[in-house]
Amino acid sequence: MPIVKRSCIDALKERANIYDVVSTYVNLRKTGANWRGLSPFSEEKTPSFYVLPDKNIFKCFSSGYAGDVFRFLQIKEGLNFQEAIEMLAERFNVPLEYEQGGSSAKTFSLRKELLTIHECACTFFHQAFMAEDKQGEWIRNYWENERKFSLETAKDFQIGIAPRKGNQLLELLRKKEFSPEAIAQSGLFYTGKEPSPMNRWKPRFEGRLMIPIRDIQGRVIAFTARQLSVTPDTDPAKEAKYINTPETPLFQKSNVLFGLERARQKVDENTPFILVEGQLDVIRCWEKGIFTAIAPQGTAITDSQLALARRYSAKLDCLLDGDSAGQKAALRLLPMALKAGLEIRFLPLPAGEDPDLLLLSQGADGLLALAKSPETPMQFALKALLPKEKRNSLAAKATALEQLYTILQVCSSAVVQESYLEEISLLAQVDRQAIQQDFGQFQRKNRKRELNTAKPAPTPEKLTEKLTTAEYEFLLIILHYEDIAQGLASLLSPEWVDTSTLHGKLLIRLLAEIEEHPGQKLQNSLDELLETDEERNCIYTLLSKEPPFEEPLKCANHCLRTLYTKHINHRKTQLEKEINRTDFGNKDALKALQLERVSLRQSLQNPPQLEPNQELSLHHAY
Repeated sequence: MPIVKRSCIDALKERANIYDVVSTYVNLRKTGANWRGLSPFSEEKTPSFYVLPDKNIFKCFSSGYAGDVFRFLQIKEGLNFQEAIEMLAERFNVPLEYEQGGSSAKTFSLRKELLTIHECACTFFHQAFMAEDKQGEWIRNYWENERKFSLETAKDFQIGIAPRKGNQLLELLRKKEFSPEAIAQSGLFYTGKEPSPMNRWKPRFEGRLMIPIRDIQGRVIAFTARQLSVTPDTDPAKEAKYINTPETPLFQKSNVLFGLERARQKVDENTPFILVEGQLDVIRCWEKGIFTAIAPQGTAITDSQLALARRYSAKLDCLLDGDSAGQKAALRLLPMALKAGLEIRFLPLPAGEDPDLLLLSQGADGLLALAKSPETPMQFALKALLPKEKRNSLAAKATALEQLYTILQVCSSAVVQESYLEEISLLAQVDRQAIQQDFGQFQRKNRKRELNTAKPAPTPEKLTEKLTTAEYEFLLIILHYEDIAQGLASLLSPEWVDTSTLHGKLLIRLLAEIEEHPGQKLQNSLDELLETDEERNCIYTLLSKEPPFEEPLKCANHCLRTLYTKHINHRKTQLEKEINRTDFGNKDALKALQLERVSLRQSLQNPPQLEPNQELSLHHAY
């Protein structure tokens, strides 16, 4: 793959503001000069993720990740460096130039090709939906008259139809010269276990309503296809009402919420998401003016999807079908929502009712009426686990309470647990103290079970390095004070540095870069200099710190003396051993060693140091 020119990468860094990129994934709040939010890399309830716009970097304390805007996208989107460049270039409209060749579709990364293929497919399906032919007229009639959606909504969501016969989409993609590898990995075609020749590939979607699935950036990454009366009998999944694109490099259904790219812009910490069952429910909500609806990709919500929603809002209203399947889905959801730190409420629908019918008949007012009298988690769970006809049965009540305790134990907050136990006592009409005792006994049994099955904890390794070293402090200095860094590069000898440590190895590498390219910003070269994730996390974590030096020049000279003295003392120890091993008859060799020893002692009286001068301005480099 051709390499993007360094000048393009530098131009992209200047243009791509890290706040603009990260705020797409994380609900950020201002804190001083920086921004803070929940980690996009791990599940947490207390924000520990920071964006430092002045330095154009991020630091995540829960995961340990740190880096610049490219690094963020690499981790979050699972990209390599070049793919992150291409993604940012497209977003910020920066043309890319390559060291070799041009930037035709053939030079794009696989991920870039897949995104472009999905855009082409989305346009292809939507044009078929809008076409003035029999198929177009039929699907528009179905959409407007049977499903009661407007044509404007179809245009807004780019709803499409997959042709009932033929391989027109494959022919289109081949004409556009996409690589066979990318077309095969798009999930749009059956290619066989071992991809056969392309002329034998079959379309995955035939005669189905096509609903584009978008990522948080709004890019098409997959499709949901709904069965229609025109779905051919040759469709391998003919009996399935809905089928999704299979897992691809772009699409992992457990990590995607339908509608989130729109809904995230309408929620905040006080405005809840509305969780509905399917994509068409989300579209119906949007059409009726309810803009915070989201849906899982498939039948069951996942921990990852709830953690994703939690980054934008702590509140979730659950609006699932009123049948038994909807009730079971809500019960599965409840402990996961509590674990994710979500404040969940349930908007109960009458049996046999679903959100689509409710909104179709009553509009937004119907949903607002439900929202005025929501059920709390314990109200909903107790009603589902202990129906009225069983409430006089002590055995049924005991079983239901144990199931509630199982749900409650995932709450990390003792205050939340206490509040829910109080509510359970009132709802189940059980003495509060008895509830507390039962729950305590349940927890003790559970802890005992966990202890019996737990693996022994690993023995902590002995610390081999000090919390801070001269190498560590040098890295802080050269990353934050570019004028001092230039002087250190010419004074500090590599042999003084302990290269067995990560800080030592990085210090040598960065100083060599500074000496080789004087006057250039070191941060612009970090992408090329840092080779591993450990090195990137280390350097960008240091960049995210405010250096604790009131007098950085004084600190630099102290570190110089420390490393120089350590090196001289080490050499002196070696000399003593060499002198003891040298034969007394070899006077010339002894004399040379003794003279070196004297010279080393004298050198300790005058260690190298940086001198302040008029040109030395101690401003922050970044």
